[in-house]
Order: sequence, then structure tokens, then C-alpha cells
Amino acid sequence: MTSLKIGFDQGEVDYLVKPSHLSIRASVIHQIRTYCCERFPLEGYGILAGQAMEISHFFPIPCQTNGACTFAFDPRVYLETLKRMRNDQLDWIGIVHSHPLTNAFPSARDLKNWHFSDKSCWIFSWKDSDYQLSAYYIHQNKVIPIMYEIIGTTY
Repeated sequence: MTSLKIGFDQGEVDYLVKPSHLSIRASVIHQIRTYCCERFPLEGYGILAGQAMEISHFFPIPCQTNGACTFAFDPRVYLETLKRMRNDQLDWIGIVHSHPLTNAFPSARDLKNWHFSDKSCWIFSWKDSDYQLSAYYIHQNKVIPIMYEIIGTTY
């Protein structure tokens, strides 16, 4: 992400310039779906990584609690994942979590606990008979939908 600072008489305003389009591999969506199915009815969490704006890796990250969305990742797994991404020269593109019983849209709790304004927020929902995967940027409680392209096939 690029940060752009604009000066005004009243002070500086910091804008994050974010891509309006991302790509995600079909195999990553399959991994997310499988993991979230295993976690059901609890929420599942993970880090999405890749290069440039193409998501090629999913790293499941357990949370410290099994309650509703807090994004309080297990510190050991979280740090191991960051180290692996650095070693594999992967960019941290986003975070995914599931909404087992609600729509794939950020909840009030998601907005309250989201502290990753430079990352994309992906939500996997099981609410309907099939699944839905949606992506957003969240900045200062504002939700901005992201268009994404699915690359490749699942198998």
C-alpha cells in the first residue's frame, strides 16, 4: 500500500492509496472453504498472502478465544506465519474470517476490532446454502467493497 500525505492549513491528512482490484487463486478459496467448514459453527481466521495483488497463500491462524470476532490471533502462530511469509517473500495482502450464520459483510464487532487499515478484509459466509466470499477495505469504520478475480481452477 502507498501512503499519501496531503498538507492543509488545518494539518496533515493521511490517505491510503489502495488497489481497487485483487486476484485470488481458486485453490486458496478452496482452502478457506475447507478450513471454515472444519471450524463451523465457530469462526475461522487466516492471513492471505501473495505477491503484488495476487493472493496465492492462505495461512489459518487460531484466535486466543473461540468467541465472536476479535482478531486476537494466537501470538505464536501469528509470529511463525509472519516469519514464513518473509522467508517466502510473500506480501501480506489481507485477513479472512468467517461468518457462520450471518452475511459476508463486516459486522459492528468487525468494525470495532479491525486494526489493519492497510490490509484487505475478506469474509466467508455460510449463511445461505452455498457460501459467499466478499472482500473489503475498512478504514475509520468505512467499508469499501473490493472487486476480485478468481484465478485458475480448484483442482
